[in-house]
Amino acid sequence: MAALVDQHGRAIKPKELVREHSAPTLTGVRTLWDETVASGLTPVRLAQLLRSAAEGDHNAYLTLAEEMEEREMHYAAELSKRKLAVSRLPVTVESYSDSAHDIKLADAVRDLIRRPGFRSLLKDLLDALGKGYSAVEILWQTGAQWRPAAFEWRDPRFFQFDQCSRRQLRLRDEADLMHGVELPPYKYLVHIHKMKSGIPIRGGLAFLACWAFMCKSYCLKDWLAFAEVFGMPLRLGKYGNSAKDSEIAILKSAVANLGADAAAVFPESMQIELIEAGNKGGAADFFERLANYFDSLISKGVLGQTASAAGTPGKLGDEKLQSEVRNDIRDDDAEQLEETLNRDLVKPFIDLNFGAQENYPQIELKATPAEDVTALVTALAALVPLGLQVEQSVVRDKIGLPDPGAKARPEDLLQAQQMMYPQQMGMNHAAAMNAQRPAVRAGDALADNLAARADAPMSAWVERVRNLTGEAADLQELLDMVEQAFPQMDTEEMARVVGQELLRAQMVGRLEVENE
Repeated sequence: MAALVDQHGRAIKPKELVREHSAPTLTGVRTLWDETVASGLTPVRLAQLLRSAAEGDHNAYLTLAEEMEEREMHYAAELSKRKLAVSRLPVTVESYSDSAHDIKLADAVRDLIRRPGFRSLLKDLLDALGKGYSAVEILWQTGAQWRPAAFEWRDPRFFQFDQCSRRQLRLRDEADLMHGVELPPYKYLVHIHKMKSGIPIRGGLAFLACWAFMCKSYCLKDWLAFAEVFGMPLRLGKYGNSAKDSEIAILKSAVANLGADAAAVFPESMQIELIEAGNKGGAADFFERLANYFDSLISKGVLGQTASAAGTPGKLGDEKLQSEVRNDIRDDDAEQLEETLNRDLVKPFIDLNFGAQENYPQIELKATPAEDVTALVTALAALVPLGLQVEQSVVRDKIGLPDPGAKARPEDLLQAQQMMYPQQMGMNHAAAMNAQRPAVRAGDALADNLAARADAPMSAWVERVRNLTGEAADLQELLDMVEQAFPQMDTEEMARVVGQELLRAQMVGRLEVENE
């Protein structure tokens, strides 16, 4: 263990692995107490905090990114769609090769990802979609193996990028308030989502959506002010010239109560009119259209399209195209997350328990494509009799059937129709046909003789088709290859045999007619 180093040549210290490095504190640089940024946000303030974030002070920007997910329901919903599209993908582990050692490493990683907390880890790392990066501290525990006891998501405001390249993530600490301290090796999963080229802090979706968030906030405030003024009828109280101050006070109270309780008491000599607001529907529609416009901008930025959120107005073509656009984004997010997991989790886990390796198993997040079961079964029914070898487990996985248990009885399993082929029986075509025929009539001798004589040319044909089967990628390509190869096949011998046997059958038929 003492000689183990990471990819940058830094020594791995066991004591540092089990120590918690970035827990929040009540005071200091890693406190969770921060003032709101979204309240009262103005274009000037937003421009300032974005500029500060790009220059290295991104505390206010990250606070705004967090508040956007809490205050803006549409942004939160669209961002959640994108996160869940990746975090719910099937997780598999692929060994580097089929050697016993590589399979052992892969099995160890499979056991690791089956433990509680791995799915939550994926969601925590995907926080980088909104903020540009996400850091999760690994709390290691010792025992029979080095294993993560927990994955602790750390507030991105606990970290900062180096002042030079603005790409290397460092921990904010009192030991170096200006530059922060270097992250210890094998202690953090750092997922920097590359949505665009440039410094990581400017690559989050919040950096893109914050302007629409601010503009929509102004729109909603104006809409509420409009509704307050024009949403209720004007209450107009009238009193005569001889009305006393006490009566006027009663009338004022009655007008106010009509707005709150819809009930009031006032003298008979006074009256109250309810004047309906004018036709302001056009103004109300304007606010709604503006709010929907900002929502559509957020949907385009987060999902790459608007059809899944707003229906047909934002379609980019047919439904299939919509699905492809979404899948492209999902697959790219998954591939980037795979790199982080394999670099910051799989490699440290293998190195700590098995030593540094030349090759490592890989975690994969891939959607399972829908199989056309009918086409698959049709192809297998045509190709397996021709010699194509397919593993049963592969076919069961594709059509969604479990493997039969070890205690399954043969009578409980579906059985194929018993048909023996010449290659299986170790005999020629004629012998195979005789074996499958329960009883041979006298007139069938001609057919048997034809089968025996046609065995040699027929075997050559079958062998040619079997070779083509190994070269074809699918059934349609095989059919095309057979059609192209047929003119080159030797058909003269088969034509001669068939012609002779037809002549013999004609002679035998005439003889039988004469004898009757």
